[in-house]
Amino acid sequence: MAGWDVWISAVYIAVFFTAVFKAGEFQWLWGSVLLWIGFGVAGARLLPGVWGITHLAPLYIPHFYITLASLFFFVNHWKRAPEKKMWQAENANGFISLFAVSGMLMSIVFTALVLMVYSRFPGGITPYVLPALLQLYALKPAYWFGMQGVIMVVFYLHRKVIAGEAANRFSSRQLQLGLLLALLCQTACVVAALSDIRYG
Repeated sequence: MAGWDVWISAVYIAVFFTAVFKAGEFQWLWGSVLLWIGFGVAGARLLPGVWGITHLAPLYIPHFYITLASLFFFVNHWKRAPEKKMWQAENANGFISLFAVSGMLMSIVFTALVLMVYSRFPGGITPYVLPALLQLYALKPAYWFGMQGVIMVVFYLHRKVIAGEAANRFSSRQLQLGLLLALLCQTACVVAALSDIRYG
């Protein structure tokens, strides 16, 4: 019986497919699909009966395939704007731009956290923090999708509503604050998971 996280992942995948298809971002789309198939086939060899393209496990991490394949988006669209310390996704709509940038910011922060914790492993509480990070990324992806959605909304409100500019434009300070917001959200999830372990 599929849990809520699988259904939420399915919605996330459907939103991504619909958005990139309408935007004509076929490199990003097919890159994500090929990564899913590739990791599914490789996982079936390493973890037979647990992982594979016919199993539910790979559906818990669509953000991994999508963010990795978003490099196509950044190569094709990401440009420095004429204004100082401004970046923009040229010829890309606001939703797709926000989706790509927020996903990349979330992944950068997550990778930094994993590397920091791994560098201290097994000292302190790192043996508990690593599973909490794994839970955030791969076992409870709904939290990840929610945090990414929060960053997208904050960026949209800041750029479109407050600054009155297109949502596909990003200042260096905005990107830095996005990293900070992702760090705060992910840290809060890890702390909550550790609290469940301690008091559960």
